[in-house]
Amino acid sequence: MKSLSQAVIAVCAGGVLLAVAGCGGPAGQTPDPESQTQGLEQLDPCGIFTDDDLQAFGLEGPGSPETGIASEPGCYYNGDRTAVVVYKNQEQTVEAYGQQSNWAKFDALTVDGRKAASAIDKTATQARICSTLFDAGGGSIIVDVSESRDQGLDECAESQKIAEAIAPRMPR
Repeated sequence: MKSLSQAVIAVCAGGVLLAVAGCGGPAGQTPDPESQTQGLEQLDPCGIFTDDDLQAFGLEGPGSPETGIASEPGCYYNGDRTAVVVYKNQEQTVEAYGQQSNWAKFDALTVDGRKAASAIDKTATQARICSTLFDAGGGSIIVDVSESRDQGLDECAESQKIAEAIAPRMPR
């Protein structure tokens, strides 16, 4: 089931976000204060969640690196009800993503006082995938949430909840 869910997430998220690439490292890695001023270059998507985060969101750790296009490294986490993929893009902000024509939904939000959006790609509406994007380190962090089977979860609310939890630790 994990490989099927992972394959669905990878294919749909690729359409949603245009790209994904490799990452690695232990869960619970928090950026040091110096990296807070260096953008997202040193940020490892597989180190974004703490052990407490993984437990709170019902996710299994460690995450698995997502590969694709190098401009958006990501990390996949499987959970009891959901699958989560966290990406970083060092160059594209939420505003830039909002200019793209691939969105079925792109609603402006604020996450941790930052420009953010809740978004569903046109290709992901049937796959029950929702993304929360927020500005970080001159680029953006993207949190995709999907259900492996429809259990009535609000993927957008769950994605936003996860983004709210991790944003305070991300570079401004």
